[in-house]
Amino acid sequence: MLKWLLHKLCQLYIIVRFGEENNGFSGFVVDFSAKYAILYKYISDFMENKYIMTAPISLDLLLSDEVCRLLDSFAAAMKIQVVFYSRDGKILRRGRSFSNSAYCDAMQKQFFDSEKCIALDKAMQKRSLESGEVCCYRCHAGLNELIAPVRIFGKIAGFIMFGQFRTDPEPPPFTRGYPEVQKNFYALPFFAPEDTGSLEDMAKILLDYIAAKELISAPGSFRYQKLLYFIEGHLDEKITLHQAAKHLNISDSSLSHFLRAEHNTSFKELLISKKLDAAEKILRTDPAVTIAEAARQAGFDDPHYFSRLYRKKRGVAPSANFRR
Repeated sequence: MLKWLLHKLCQLYIIVRFGEENNGFSGFVVDFSAKYAILYKYISDFMENKYIMTAPISLDLLLSDEVCRLLDSFAAAMKIQVVFYSRDGKILRRGRSFSNSAYCDAMQKQFFDSEKCIALDKAMQKRSLESGEVCCYRCHAGLNELIAPVRIFGKIAGFIMFGQFRTDPEPPPFTRGYPEVQKNFYALPFFAPEDTGSLEDMAKILLDYIAAKELISAPGSFRYQKLLYFIEGHLDEKITLHQAAKHLNISDSSLSHFLRAEHNTSFKELLISKKLDAAEKILRTDPAVTIAEAARQAGFDDPHYFSRLYRKKRGVAPSANFRR
């Protein structure tokens, strides 16, 4: 599967850059081979490495040096830049320390200010957040950008923006009389409009490659966070050790050993702890909910059993902390 992914990525690159009729590399071996080799090496190196994540799972996971190197290589090969955003739109990192192009600088100095660009970027981030899909859009300067949501455990943790590139062969009409601006426009990478779909596919493949469990060997904190995400999403169900282990693609005994060795707990104890946490959160956020109802929402069938467990784990009855 990994070899197929790499082949597909490089094939899409050829199609986007040179047209589908030339996807057999014919006539482009000399120009493309060096970039292909670099991209192949970085992806292959990343596939072979094993990573132990010790930090909480967030977009920072995707900003590790190795992952950034992979995306930077993609951006350099495509002659575009990569910008990493947090979920709330804050710029976390610019790939390869790229700055705005000379064309964009001229646009913001002579035609409109940067606030207009920022507002559009935020609007597109919101659209991507709501749709959960890659969005390709055109900015006020006539350039195209592509913004992709980054998911971790099924939730959008941030965005990656690829840009800027042009799909028009000629600069916008309002740049007439500005030969230097037009020169900078022509210097930007060009993709035929019908090829932007392939560019979106490439972005999706890269992000899926980075985030997919099968392609990142991540024991330790990563595995534990994924287990917690699974438990928290199924608190009202009678989930078992076997179901959790299957979700993590490990054996029951491996999960038990992992929890005991790394977190000094068992699956049963962890499940109880998360259910108690959930019940407390419900009681704190909704004063109208009874203790029995909060227990039921947190996955406890018997409110008396919940009260006994709560007293055992917290040292007091739930009524002492949450008077109803």
